Amino acid sequence: MLAKKDFGYVLFLFGIGSICSMQLTSKVLIPRLGPRALLPTGTIFFGLAVYLWATATSLAVFALMALPVGVAFGLINPCAAFLTVQAEQETGKRLLTFHHACFSIGSLLGVLIGSLYASTGLNPNYLFFYLMIAGMTLGVTFYFISDTSIKKADNIPPEEVKRAIKLPNGDTLLFGAIAAVSMGTYGIILDWSALWLTRDIGVTLALGGLGIFAYSGAEIFARLFGAEIIQRFGERFIGSSALIFGCVIMIFATMSKELSFIIIAFFAFGFSSANFLPLVQGVAAKRNNDKASEIVTDIQTISFIGFLFGPPIVGLIAEYISIAACMYVLSIVWIISSLMMRKYFSAAS
Repeated sequence: MLAKKDFGYVLFLFGIGSICSMQLTSKVLIPRLGPRALLPTGTIFFGLAVYLWATATSLAVFALMALPVGVAFGLINPCAAFLTVQAEQETGKRLLTFHHACFSIGSLLGVLIGSLYASTGLNPNYLFFYLMIAGMTLGVTFYFISDTSIKKADNIPPEEVKRAIKLPNGDTLLFGAIAAVSMGTYGIILDWSALWLTRDIGVTLALGGLGIFAYSGAEIFARLFGAEIIQRFGERFIGSSALIFGCVIMIFATMSKELSFIIIAFFAFGFSSANFLPLVQGVAAKRNNDKASEIVTDIQTISFIGFLFGPPIVGLIAEYISIAACMYVLSIVWIISSLMMRKYFSAAS
């Protein structure tokens, strides 16, 4: 059985694999091979790696297998972001919010499938085997329906093929750092909220996932309709004012320890924070239109530094102080991030 702080170290290894792979993918592989060929390959590799991770026979192997899972994820993520930004530029539509919505839907489906399967009492290895087959089948399907042989379809300028790995600077460093700090706190809800509700608030085990469902449901809704919401209320209101309001609700709910108020707070925070990272990436893309795909994938890479340092720090806070303290940290970090980005967000037209 993993201790709370040890699980943070496993996620730390996942973050190392992800970041190294993202940097290699965005700077070396995408310019040379194109994202349409790499995305199916990453999907196939990810399905296999997750199965091997889940069926590890010892804690040491389980921890080490987090690295290849991170590498596979780091192969998928930049390719998906690159293609999304490219589609935004070609269509003139805001698509990054929908891109992030798909990740949110995947997270919620994972919780639902895991919960339903756990109720059957069957060996979990079977579930991960079926998921591996589904993932690898999906990757093979993507490979054949994508025009992987024609590199020019990816619209990669010849000079970008010579793109080198270098330290981030300018907008990449600024917006990437803000995204990284925010991403470092995501695990507080996804990894710790169920334990907080069951152990500290006294909710039954069957209802421990209520916080995640409320958060993920609100996040998915806000991202699916993100383009319309942002157009109606403006970037500044959605990315700053509404987010601060959601964080304040979370602070008061944590203080109250009332389940109904906490669930409302999870929903409010999920809705108000859902489009912050897509907005950050969108601002960076608009300010660097000639290299929008590159800078968004770079910000995506830097943001995952949060996965390097966030889980171990959060794990230590939860272990030696309390999970409630993590909830306060979550709110304060996002308030600071929203205030830092406020001047870059445009007001409603």
